[in-house]
Amino acid sequence: MLNSEYYVFDSGGTNENPLLEWDQKAGIYYKGLEIKPPYSEQVIQLRLGEPIPPNPVMIDCHSLPDAIISKKIEQVLTPMKIAGTQCLPARITHEDLVYDDYFLLHVFNEVECLDREKAVFTLSRRGRVIDIESLWLNEEVLAEIPLEERLIFLLKESTSTCLVHKSVKDAIESVNPEGVSFFRADQWGSGAAFS
Repeated sequence: MLNSEYYVFDSGGTNENPLLEWDQKAGIYYKGLEIKPPYSEQVIQLRLGEPIPPNPVMIDCHSLPDAIISKKIEQVLTPMKIAGTQCLPARITHEDLVYDDYFLLHVFNEVECLDREKAVFTLSRRGRVIDIESLWLNEEVLAEIPLEERLIFLLKESTSTCLVHKSVKDAIESVNPEGVSFFRADQWGSGAAFS
């Protein structure tokens, strides 16, 4: 069953872990395309977002909502050469603090595979998915895509939902990251992060 092989990947931070925000224009990173030189070689500028904790504790995964990952996780993902993903260097600053060992996990692999019969979701007036109460992936669609092309992907119907295959989850967990959450796809819904 493919639904049990996929996990929603997210930051698992606490109130001690700062929010992040862009410290530059972000438009190019939201177009769903591979970032090419010279942009892929430039360091992305980020800053701590409000409210800033009194003693910020940096973790291995923050959210923009795109994942900002530490070098520890980047060193796992980059050698895997995962289709449709890039780890782009990022610098996070706040006053005199500078964190250089971070990367934007840029995922431009979008797969339209929400099972519209089994998932529970809300549509906007225009017919777009605006909330997923209970996720279910269309296994027939996934089965037609070679595994190496669906190791990490964004759910096309809800591009803030990043899914990773169990093999990627296991590889990330092998380095004991802090602040990373995985929710099995068939057990995930809009309130999962708060349960």
